[in-house]
Amino acid sequence: MSNLIRTTTTTIDGDFTNARDVWHRFIYHVAHLPGVTIINSIKHEFPGGGFSGLILLGESHAAIHTWPELDSAWIELATCGDPSALDLFVQFEGQPRRATPHTIDNGD
Repeated sequence: MSNLIRTTTTTIDGDFTNARDVWHRFIYHVAHLPGVTIINSIKHEFPGGGFSGLILLGESHAAIHTWPELDSAWIELATCGDPSALDLFVQFEGQPRRATPHTIDNGD
């Protein structure tokens, strides 16, 4: 594995009212990224709508936080694996409003 951790975060617009369906689509999307190994996942639904979900990866993590009342979600991927996964990740549910990539050198 690389000593580099690459991350991307983005805000996306869409219909996030059905937490169960959005969560399942998010897991499916992450599972099909190159170089990603899902280890575990957890989701918490908030009263009145919205949820936060975290997918633990062998390469780091993926996260989603939704605000259905604003038709908005924030997603993040951090990986030390295949960097092409970052560009594919931000295409979840359409085009991102804005993507913010970062690279962190975890080396000695």
